[in-house]
Amino acid sequence: MIRCYCPSDEEGLFTLWNTAGTKLGFAPLSLEKFRQLLTRHPHFSPDYTFVLEEGGAVLGFVNGCTGDDIPKGDVRGYLSCLILAEEADTDENTALLLSRLEDAFRKAGRAYSAVTFFNPIRLPWVIPGTPGHQHNNAPGIALDIPLHGRMCSQGYREATRECAMYLDLSEYERPDWLEEKAENMAREGYHVERYDPALHTGLEEMVEALGNAMWSAEIPAAGKAGMDLLVGLKGNTCAGFTGPVYPEETGRGYFAGLAVAPQYEGHGLGTLLFYRLLDREKQVGAQYMSLFTGEDNHARFIYLGAGFRIVRRFGVMLKEL
Repeated sequence: MIRCYCPSDEEGLFTLWNTAGTKLGFAPLSLEKFRQLLTRHPHFSPDYTFVLEEGGAVLGFVNGCTGDDIPKGDVRGYLSCLILAEEADTDENTALLLSRLEDAFRKAGRAYSAVTFFNPIRLPWVIPGTPGHQHNNAPGIALDIPLHGRMCSQGYREATRECAMYLDLSEYERPDWLEEKAENMAREGYHVERYDPALHTGLEEMVEALGNAMWSAEIPAAGKAGMDLLVGLKGNTCAGFTGPVYPEETGRGYFAGLAVAPQYEGHGLGTLLFYRLLDREKQVGAQYMSLFTGEDNHARFIYLGAGFRIVRRFGVMLKEL
């Protein structure tokens, strides 16, 4: 039987997370953390959470969310996770849970079901080949689990593909050529500094022009709050950004993104920003860095050059309802 979630299901969902979920790569969680990230999250709703029950036991569940306050949430519903116990882990049960969630999105007037980083319910996973290091979210469905192929068979398509990349910061050393590059760029008026609203102009306009709703919400606010935000500058005009810089509780160096405004590309700002970020994250005590980038994103070569390696691949999934 597939039915809507009720509060008494929380223990069953928590058990599934730390058994079948961890086998899919999700990070093991305490009950308190599980509640914070999922069942007590502000965007969690029983209207978009469905349970597979058999003989009174919870053998699977799917969760999603939507809302006009989420980027593109006026037209999309977002799938957060779908987990099935080993004995119930079949194509049929996956299709049944997906169908119930999609029907709920249709009822809410949404045109698409999607799995992307725009989902505010952010669920951590363990980075393969590391001592339990975690990334705080996924931009899609991992290619190495059955759910990816099952979703494709149910009408989902890959809108794009993302590479998860990782670097142990204890192994990172600033390259010898970096300071010479920075000196050459400075002669052209390009440099990287910590953002200072009293000195630097155009941060909000630069971020807005990049067309990323999440950056528009986070980056100017970080600058106003005095966080350790790095900006690429042409003179005193903001031409790019990375940061804000701080270690997460897992030891991961936080990474919101890296971007250079199109009119300032081609001068090395992206490379210099990224290496300055690695320096600062290591200085503030971060143990490692992890990030996502598109398979066709040129920035991938900056990350590889800095010593990052690709550890997992994810499909950004989309289905028209």
